[in-house]
Amino acid sequence: MEESKIVNFFRGKTVFVTGASGFMGKVLVEKILYSCPDVKEVYILLRSKRSKTPEQRIEEMLKIPLFDRLRKECPNALKKLVPLNGDITLDDLGLSPQNKKKVLEEVSVVFHCAATLKLEATLKDAVEMNTRGTWRILQLARDMKNLKSKLMT
Repeated sequence: MEESKIVNFFRGKTVFVTGASGFMGKVLVEKILYSCPDVKEVYILLRSKRSKTPEQRIEEMLKIPLFDRLRKECPNALKKLVPLNGDITLDDLGLSPQNKKKVLEEVSVVFHCAATLKLEATLKDAVEMNTRGTWRILQLARDMKNLKSKLMT
């Protein structure tokens, strides 16, 4: 059977995902890990939340039914998931200098899914996350050495 162009594209690539703990982010992460077995790594940007570290949050996330087929059929794929402590509302996404360097040197594909969908959020908070957060992602992506598609201005 002929391999899909998408599977071929992701072979050996490192992917960076924001918003991986949200609904669409979880679906995206599961799909990449399951359908693209040769993806190198998937970095996910997570902040500490409710006194849980990013590592604890991933551990909990991977227990939900969405990840059942991965746990059963491709358990080694879960080892490709790498949490990076950070926050899109902070400069440099709150990444440590080591993690920022890793992202800039290794990432080939970025999926920005982080956003606030809370209707009760203040306008200031919504703008900070949904607009300035996107701007911060673009600033970081601009300096990624292996990004596969970018528009430079």
